[in-house]
Amino acid sequence: MRGMMLAVLMAFVAGPAFAADSDSAIGNETPTADQAQDKAESEATEEAKPEEPFKVPVGYQAKKRGQKTMYCKKAIESGTRFSQEKCYSEEQLRAQEAEREQEQVNFDQNRKVCATVESCGAN
Repeated sequence: MRGMMLAVLMAFVAGPAFAADSDSAIGNETPTADQAQDKAESEATEEAKPEEPFKVPVGYQAKKRGQKTMYCKKAIESGTRFSQEKCYSEEQLRAQEAEREQEQVNFDQNRKVCATVESCGAN
């Protein structure tokens, strides 16, 4: 019984050590200065792009309110059976999309930081 427990314990201890030595698909490579500069240049060119035509998000309907075009969506609020119509301007929807994309980038960045045992430590 002790021999089996010792073998299992050694497998748990040796497994992460072997995994840390091998190259994994995730990797913990840091970009070189050239790669970082290329990335910064590509981000700068993305910002310099002319704005793409506005595409109405799924579930929203365009409605005219005076001179303005509003994009409305019906949603059922929690705790009630009645639906509410929430309307946003094009600028507000673009801002929401940009915020959503930034949150996704931050989430992906946080996930990459703790992708390996070495980078996170033994938490």
